[in-house]
Amino acid sequence: MFIASWFMPWWQAWIVYLKETAIQIRPWGADSFLPPEYAAAVSGYEMPDWFAPFMWAYFAVCITALLYGMFVSNSERIGVGKLSVSPAGLVGLVGLTYLLCVVVALIVMQTRMAGFYNAPLIGTIYIALDEGHKSNVDTMLLPGYYLAAATGPVLAILSLLHRFIVGKT
Repeated sequence: MFIASWFMPWWQAWIVYLKETAIQIRPWGADSFLPPEYAAAVSGYEMPDWFAPFMWAYFAVCITALLYGMFVSNSERIGVGKLSVSPAGLVGLVGLTYLLCVVVALIVMQTRMAGFYNAPLIGTIYIALDEGHKSNVDTMLLPGYYLAAATGPVLAILSLLHRFIVGKT
């Protein structure tokens, strides 16, 4: 679930006139699919340059923690200084941080929509693509977002069931 939701788009803006996706937002950033002549009509969706590498590093750390949590019993602990975490704790931590990512993504998308014709996260707006072309734009959260929203709690529950799945030894 974690990997699938990571690679699926979470939100999109569909331009009805062009019958084309204008923007898709994924966990690591946003992509524009507009032809160059209409690109000026849709701006302000870009993320800072540091965002994608940061999110890919987060993904790598989470996958490492999940793999460790899948194969190691709770009697083994990982520690840094006085802080030590069980494999089940790592799985739960990944679930909670991913749920936090989903909530933060929703807040960031909503605040960034103010720069995109005050578009709602889910709904329709009317924009001028250029002087001669106007169109409705349908905005929507995609299944990848809902899958990501479910993944966090599922991982948290799995962390509670870890000793029954992996075993005590």
